[in-house]
Amino acid sequence: MAIIAFNPLVIGTFQQLFGVSAFLEAIDTAIPTLEASEDQYLTRLAAQEGWEFETYAVEKVELDAKFRTWIPTFAAYSVIILLHSVVENQLLAFAERLGKKRGAKLRVKQLAGRGLEQTALYLEGILSFPVKADPAWRFVQDIQRLRNVIVHRGGRRGDTAEQQTALDDLIRRHPQKLQFHTADGIHEQVWVSMNLCRNFVCEVEGFFERIFRSAGLPNRHMQMDSGQ
Repeated sequence: MAIIAFNPLVIGTFQQLFGVSAFLEAIDTAIPTLEASEDQYLTRLAAQEGWEFETYAVEKVELDAKFRTWIPTFAAYSVIILLHSVVENQLLAFAERLGKKRGAKLRVKQLAGRGLEQTALYLEGILSFPVKADPAWRFVQDIQRLRNVIVHRGGRRGDTAEQQTALDDLIRRHPQKLQFHTADGIHEQVWVSMNLCRNFVCEVEGFFERIFRSAGLPNRHMQMDSGQ
């Protein structure tokens, strides 16, 4: 028989992940709707003003670039940045909670490194909690790598051979869902599909479900086995 248990960390984590998923679906649905609306407006305006075809064509190219390149690109980038932030903050909160519960003398921020790697080092090295053994850890790392490319390089390949090789490897791990586009006509920029964003959210949800369960925390529905 299951018992009901409320835990702010668990509830907060899955509420935030739900928010990321809802944001993703909202913008993915809105983009084609807004594109159709603006395309209809442009057609009407061209007819009302008696534009030459060349004038209409220039405006149409700009409209297509807006809705088929820049808005989808930045929308996916936003999802990746948000998702990474949730993972980093909630994993840190989990590590601090677990450390306090187990009476650890050190805190996460007292260790070397930063971000996810620092938290993982604390969980594995100080608390003997094998977070990197989870099957979704490689996806967590890929989210971090992609976030860094977006935030620090604007989605571009990078100047060093190391940066370029790392990004090429990331793209190979996610074929058809990560690609390079020449968005501005000059520079190559990584394109992220919304389906990859959905996959990442799903993997992160499973990741937190498993580590919370391993630590004896309730699941997202506030239930836990009576034997725990």
